[in-house]
Amino acid sequence: MKHIELLNLICKHRKIIDLAYKQKKLLSVPEPLVEIGLFNKIGGFYYINEIYLNFVDTLLSRADLSYIAEDFEKEFRKLLEYKNEYQFKKTSVLYDLIISLVTKIYQGMKNRDKRVLALIENFEKDEESNLDFLINEAKKILLDIEEIMQKNETIYNLFEEFLKFQEFENLIKDILVDITALNQNIDSYLKRLREFITQTEKKRRFNQKLFKIANMILNEDVKIDNFLTTKKFVNKQKIEVFPDSAYMDYEKAVKVIGKFTKEKKVKKSKVKKDIKEVIELINLKQLLEYIKGSDDIFKSIIEYLPRIDRELINESVRVFVYILNHYDREIEYKKGYNEYNVRIVKWKA
Repeated sequence: MKHIELLNLICKHRKIIDLAYKQKKLLSVPEPLVEIGLFNKIGGFYYINEIYLNFVDTLLSRADLSYIAEDFEKEFRKLLEYKNEYQFKKTSVLYDLIISLVTKIYQGMKNRDKRVLALIENFEKDEESNLDFLINEAKKILLDIEEIMQKNETIYNLFEEFLKFQEFENLIKDILVDITALNQNIDSYLKRLREFITQTEKKRRFNQKLFKIANMILNEDVKIDNFLTTKKFVNKQKIEVFPDSAYMDYEKAVKVIGKFTKEKKVKKSKVKKDIKEVIELINLKQLLEYIKGSDDIFKSIIEYLPRIDRELINESVRVFVYILNHYDREIEYKKGYNEYNVRIVKWKA
């Protein structure tokens, strides 16, 4: 079969191939697709060829947790062997083999770069997976990327040795420039992944504290007051804990509840705006420009909102949470709290 015939066959059955790509396995497929090896039958189902999946995922910059980054160890050893032979015997066959391996390794490094970036972005977008699982997988990928950086240096050094052969000089010079850029990319991926692990571990610790509070409330634990007044859970007002109504100390209850039973003028309640409507009202683009570089994003939001509409100041907390959720990579959590008893969050420079 010629290449153009293969393309025509794929085009003809593009819908069934697309379905298989999305669903991973099918009960039946057209026989010609099995004959050319695009599908393999395993345990009663037809699975699309892994080579095709890798090809598509690379072009579309996709990767899942099953992706294993290539190290090109075998190709590296073969190239080193050809280089040593070429020093003594410059044949056209060896020349072609060297060109083929150099371009194969180089293109593989570029493809790997796209897949690793896609993998990191998947981690950052994941809102469903267990936090412990995400942290463990991210740490494994971190080790893989650190190894990739070391292997890239080794490959760079080997490619550099081909500069002494004039016939390879132009090709190698261009490739070395790109490999330098790929190494810089990997360095940025390491920073992003380390930051993701740090932020996710913070989120896990915070969730554990919230879970502890929930259990203390459900169990009516009197220690909850001490727990919430620790440095990490600052609470200015003492919390009074009451048991079930059958055992309630009414005199004590009146002292607390009485503070809140003064007559107040009844105001007409307003329907709370949807957060998307609020974001549209405040002009998110201008707000982001205003808070960029801020040492305390919450205070900056409070300063900004009255310029649009003083009534919007009541939405400051919701806007603040919206920024935290949607621009997590741009912010940095500090240890202290501001005068509003809100955690200080800084916009990265």
